Amino acid sequence: MSFLNDVTVTRRLRRLVFLLVGLMLAAMVTGTVAVLGAYRQVERLATVLGPAADANTTLLQTLTDAETGLRAYDASNDIGLLQPYVGGHLRSNAYQTQLRRALGPESARWSSSLDEQAKWIEEWWRYAEASRTRLEAGGNLDLRTGKQLFDRVRAANGSLGRELRRERVETRAASTSQLKDALILLVGGGIVASALALYAGWRIARSLTGSIDSLRHVVHLQRLGDRGARADEADGPLDVRGLAADFNHLTETTRRLEEDQGEAIRLREATLELATALRGRVSAEEALALTVRSLSEATGTTAAIFTTDSMTKGDAGTWRLAACWPESAIVEAGVVLELPVTRESVAQGLWLSGRLLESSDFVNDDLRQWPFFRSIAEQVPMGALLGTPLGVGDGVIGAMLLVAPEPREWTAHERTALQQATAYAARAFLAEERQRQQAEHVARLESLDRQKDEFVGTVSHELRTPLTSIAGYLEMLADGDLGEVAPAQQKALAVIDRNTVRLRGLIEDVLVLNRIETRGLDPSFLPVDLCTLVRDVAQDLQPQASGNDVRIDVLDMPEPCVVSGDSLQLGRALTNVIGNAVKFSRTGGVVTVSAVLEATRVRIQCRDEGIGIPEADMERMFSRFYRASNATQQAIPGTGLGLAIVKAIVEAHHGELELHSVEGEGTSVVLVLPLIEVDPPAADTRPEAGKEIGPEVVVDA
Repeated sequence: MSFLNDVTVTRRLRRLVFLLVGLMLAAMVTGTVAVLGAYRQVERLATVLGPAADANTTLLQTLTDAETGLRAYDASNDIGLLQPYVGGHLRSNAYQTQLRRALGPESARWSSSLDEQAKWIEEWWRYAEASRTRLEAGGNLDLRTGKQLFDRVRAANGSLGRELRRERVETRAASTSQLKDALILLVGGGIVASALALYAGWRIARSLTGSIDSLRHVVHLQRLGDRGARADEADGPLDVRGLAADFNHLTETTRRLEEDQGEAIRLREATLELATALRGRVSAEEALALTVRSLSEATGTTAAIFTTDSMTKGDAGTWRLAACWPESAIVEAGVVLELPVTRESVAQGLWLSGRLLESSDFVNDDLRQWPFFRSIAEQVPMGALLGTPLGVGDGVIGAMLLVAPEPREWTAHERTALQQATAYAARAFLAEERQRQQAEHVARLESLDRQKDEFVGTVSHELRTPLTSIAGYLEMLADGDLGEVAPAQQKALAVIDRNTVRLRGLIEDVLVLNRIETRGLDPSFLPVDLCTLVRDVAQDLQPQASGNDVRIDVLDMPEPCVVSGDSLQLGRALTNVIGNAVKFSRTGGVVTVSAVLEATRVRIQCRDEGIGIPEADMERMFSRFYRASNATQQAIPGTGLGLAIVKAIVEAHHGELELHSVEGEGTSVVLVLPLIEVDPPAADTRPEAGKEIGPEVVVDA
């Protein structure tokens, strides 16, 4: 069977496939034609002959019913027996139309029979209509004529029916015959094709067994780890020899890929270990030393980093040897540091373009003409060189070099490892500089903040002293202690008094806010009954509410409602919240204060029906000195410190402050404070006046 060695298995299989496909296609085409013919016959039976025969039978039945009704009416003179006759003419016409439509394209073939039947049906209907007229006039049927006409109708209908039935039988027989022929062709073609396939497969298998077994043995050895096993490329059919050659090539390629993958994994692990080490708190010098050591050990080369003293300028006169591995392999004193790495130099161009400086044969490379590289080659053997700039942003801050002792091609993995390691080193270098800058920035901000707090505290104290003196003399003037005061002067003194009170409140707010932000509240909090505190604040704000024609409703307070805190500061927070609600309410408005107990917290809510807060201002309402735009436009007095103070006090009490508002509809402020457990007598510290108020405290303006 040596002749098989000169014929490819592919060609033999291709011939076999073509033969099998040809046989199968021939069988399929013949079978398909037969099946389609049978399908057309079946379709003709189902859509033409069957419906036509049914329509013809129904037509005869309709005519028979009409003829029977007419005879019954003649015999009994009962108009009810004429019911099958009524409409029979229209129905018979409809069935004739249905019959012709069912026959469709074949109507021409049956036209003589159809026309014959239609003629006698029409003759009979003319007779029937005339007979009905005579019967209604009192006459009798001409039974003989009617029988003769109806016999001719029945004969024409029967003739057409027999033809249709005969056609149906012939069509069904033809369909069955075609299906049998198709089945025989398909089965026969399949048997022949299978026999040919088995024979050809047996012949091909005999020619391939030895060669395939040999190749399988080599594959088995490869799977066991014998990377030196190779297939015999000189024995077997042409295709098998080609397969053996391809297998050997694939094996060699796999070996190279495994080596390449091993190198990639080794370098990747080295760079990952370097990245992990640099994530720790290491200085820039330590980061550079770790980088050159990692690259040198991973690539088997001498690694060195040269950096500038400045992180933003690449001036030639500032370069130095920052790190080298093996240590002392390159000495800075022996290196010509007039590097061509200024901003207009090769290094800057390489950095901006992302390219590397590479030489696989330094001895025959133009780089040997550069004093810098030549001075390094005088200290360490330099057969090949790979370098990359060390940069931050768009500026070069250094350069990383790998020096191989012998000429060699640098792999893509070595280039990637160099770039990644350089990037890690640059980030560490940059991180140290940023930390230094951030520390300086934070120190400046803290200093400015302390100066601001000291300034605010000093100014507030300095303002409060003369303001106290002004208020005292103002009271003496108003009381007439310094002489009689005219009515016009009284009005002027009242204006001065209001603004003095307003200024004192502003100073007090600034001092309180500054005290909370700088020192916080006294940590020795005491139990505070919020029920009493809310009622007291509402009572204190009654004059202000009355002046604005606003009513304060304090709803039923749950008990116990005790929190741990500073009663003065909590009272200040409630005063600011309820006071703001009164101030921003419209004339005749209502301010509602309520409390809801949760599992471990209490929610104090103050809701007004005032001007509300624009949605754009909501985020900044807790900022110091910020006021809502609509309040400023309406010239409503205020400092913009109220909510900032409330927020600071609530957060100092480990609580939360919520603000909800719709412009033009009102505002709702919610103080959420943690509850504490106290004994009932200790918690029930409400004054008697509060008890007399009952479930709801109403302060009317």
